[in-house]
Amino acid sequence: MPKKRYVKNNVTRLREGMGLSQPDFAKRFGVSASIIKKLEAGTRTITQDLSARIFAETGVMFVSVAPKEPLVYTKEDYAEWKKEVLFDPKTVKGAERVIMRLVELMMAASARPGVEKSYVIFNALIQAIERVKSDFQMEKHIDAELRDRQATETRQYTVRELRQNDLLAKQVGFKDDPKLKDEDQIPLGKTVGWLPTKELFNISWQHKEFMKELERSDEAQLTEEQTAKLKEIEAKLDKEVDAFLPHDLR
Repeated sequence: MPKKRYVKNNVTRLREGMGLSQPDFAKRFGVSASIIKKLEAGTRTITQDLSARIFAETGVMFVSVAPKEPLVYTKEDYAEWKKEVLFDPKTVKGAERVIMRLVELMMAASARPGVEKSYVIFNALIQAIERVKSDFQMEKHIDAELRDRQATETRQYTVRELRQNDLLAKQVGFKDDPKLKDEDQIPLGKTVGWLPTKELFNISWQHKEFMKELERSDEAQLTEEQTAKLKEIEAKLDKEVDAFLPHDLR
């Protein structure tokens, strides 16, 4: 039996035109190298999501990986497209507002009478952001941005508020002492901005406040079982925060 002849499809032509290996090409679009390999072999069809990602990165819209006309794409074409769509700091701020507006609209719609999807939508949005972060391997870049934003401020904390707020106490490194009175004030440094480790406290605290608001809301009409579930989530969250802490902050 004659060997099957390998025929390049347009995914291959695009990748080669960009001068990328299959793993590097896959990384650029947040997918695995095996997916790109299958697309190039013609054993997998391109998804709408991947097609949209490719268009955003290259300006090339795929309806099929093997159309009648072969694709011609060069490094020069790629550089020109990137120049057109590159976000400057001002554009990034505008994009942030668009995203935040969409999130606000989604959350507001989820809280309409009879919808009762606020909490599941909230978690789905968080998961979607985490998925994008993972797909495009943004962890180290986010950490770099967070470190650039970090700063430390010193303020007076009462012993009472530190004793009542375990997360805050751990964040500022408060060491309790029986000799301290509730009304005593202590100057302590607190990281502001987005230092990765300590920002977990802020996220956690906001999450806890959100759950407390659910419990207080008459509209939510939580059952005893739902309230117990929220308490269980809260306890699990506290445990995860403790596990995440470096030893010097425990």
